[in-house]
Amino acid sequence: MKKIALCVTVLLVATTLFAAGSKEALPEGSVTLHWYAHASSLGNTQKTIIEKFNETNPNITIEVVELPEATNDKLQALLIALQSGDSSIDFFNADVTWTATFASAQLIEPLDTWFPVAERAGFLPGTIEAATYRGTLWGIPFRTDAGVLYYRKDLLQKYGKDVPKTYSDLFATAQEINKNEGGGMYALVGSLANGEGLTCNAVEWFYSNGGEVIGKDGTILIDSSQNRQILQMMTDAYQNNLMPEGVLSYGSGDARSSMFQGKQVFMRAWPKAYAMGQDPDKSQVMGKLGVAPLPRGPQGTMGKSTLGGWQLFLNKNSKNKDASIKFMKFYASEYAQKLHALNDSFMPARTALYADKDILEKYPYYSDFPQVLETAVPRPQSPYYAEISSILSAEVQNAMKGSKSADQALADAQKVMEQVGK
Repeated sequence: MKKIALCVTVLLVATTLFAAGSKEALPEGSVTLHWYAHASSLGNTQKTIIEKFNETNPNITIEVVELPEATNDKLQALLIALQSGDSSIDFFNADVTWTATFASAQLIEPLDTWFPVAERAGFLPGTIEAATYRGTLWGIPFRTDAGVLYYRKDLLQKYGKDVPKTYSDLFATAQEINKNEGGGMYALVGSLANGEGLTCNAVEWFYSNGGEVIGKDGTILIDSSQNRQILQMMTDAYQNNLMPEGVLSYGSGDARSSMFQGKQVFMRAWPKAYAMGQDPDKSQVMGKLGVAPLPRGPQGTMGKSTLGGWQLFLNKNSKNKDASIKFMKFYASEYAQKLHALNDSFMPARTALYADKDILEKYPYYSDFPQVLETAVPRPQSPYYAEISSILSAEVQNAMKGSKSADQALADAQKVMEQVGK
């Protein structure tokens, strides 16, 4: 099996200890677990969860090792350590796109026997699917995310328009509203700069039109009639000024800014944008935003959202697997996910929490998201996901900029993707 090549100059990992008490005071037979986790900004919630866990598990000490802030740096740091056979890492936080990378390299422990099907029933289906590779479960989800459609509900109500179910209706509705409002409004905005944000948007376009990028057997399927059709539709929309002129350099913050300034009828963004849109110091559309599932393409049966979020992986070389699983399950419990939702605005991976009265009291808009999250799908699963994503976003940009036709861009993407890993 081919190993993933890494080029890293320096990766600094700072360690923070969150033990519930002194090691000398722990009961006989105690064990210390090393959890490689997110940055210290989430430390207070993590500490509370660990302390709660220690009330019934006083013999297990959790030492939290802080990973680098950037997701790619997290990935590289973990791959380097695990490929060297490091057993000091017991379990770690993992992005939903990492499943195939770690599983195919046999760096993590399969969890089917540790976390049986009956225990997965309370989770959103997409979170379990993202943690599964080639029929085996590798991760336990503790937070999620998914792309959603934001719309100006005041304008749709003003002109008697329904929330669009198709991209064709979306563009037609926005054009009519823009004309009636005297111009200056765009139809659709998203994070379309060359990078992972564009990959997420493009995958949603493809899936929403019945297309795929990689088949379940690993076959590259990006060059299809469905994908060519929807990419041409988006290219036409951009070139006909239905999207902002600079959208191909927009990150998520730029897309939100356009929407919050009242320049957009529709926006594709992550759920966290809703709360930001209610800040009167940052948004001119406070109280005017609605949330809905993404539209479908001409050949699609329903809109599709790409899944974001995080899960826990168990190091194959850990010497403390039983204790690690015990804490991993606790960290993915309703108690822990609820605490992160209330303290850190995490979107829970557990379905029941979207009806939790405490969460809805603080974030009433959470009730709008279950329909979107229930149908969210993972991004293309591949041991070489980073390379696949880079090729996809670059070629989609080539089409939208007009440097290649949509047909040529996807044909080129197909050829290059087929060589990845060979």
